[in-house]
Amino acid sequence: MEKPWYKSKTKVGGILIGISLITGGAGYYLTGETTSTDAILQILTGLGAILTITGIRDAIGQYFD
Repeated sequence: MEKPWYKSKTKVGGILIGISLITGGAGYYLTGETTSTDAILQILTGLGAILTITGIRDAIGQYFD
């Protein structure tokens, strides 16, 4: 039986890393400290981190269940 996503430290950590990148990119853009292109790249990096870390965790879980 698979446990819920919020009980996985790896998934929660990946989501928190991604959220910090996303909010950081948006915050830097809103305060004028970076260009829109750089902010978009940081936001996309945050989304990629979330998808990569949760996807890797799911893939590993399939082999060790």
